Amino acid sequence: MNDRGSKNAADSSCNWGCVGFIVIIILAYWAIHSIYDKYRSNEKKPFWNGTSQVQVCKKPYYSSGDCYKLNVTLSEDKKTATIKFPNGGYKISYDLTCYFAARFNNTPDYVFCRSWDDSDQQWDFMPIWVNY
Repeated sequence: MNDRGSKNAADSSCNWGCVGFIVIIILAYWAIHSIYDKYRSNEKKPFWNGTSQVQVCKKPYYSSGDCYKLNVTLSEDKKTATIKFPNGGYKISYDLTCYFAARFNNTPDYVFCRSWDDSDQQWDFMPIWVNY
């Protein structure tokens, strides 16, 4: 009878151990998912440095067809961008903020940036390969 009681105690401790293990797995998954979500939603660094050709979109726009591939110079503080137009003109935009873009049609992750000029016109900047 003693052996039988010991076996039931062992089975009972295994059940509690298994439940504890499952709880730990669930908590680990939740923690990793929370960290990843925070990483995805935090502000990112601009995807270019210095002067580079960038896809520039003036709001409102509805597709990549409404955007232009222009040279854009990023300031050292990475908060101001100078958009250079083919006719020699330029526009300075301020308060540059960058985030991961929403996913479209299985596109890879990319960072897009948004800023405003002195006239409160919104400008969005994306890598030139982005097509939506």
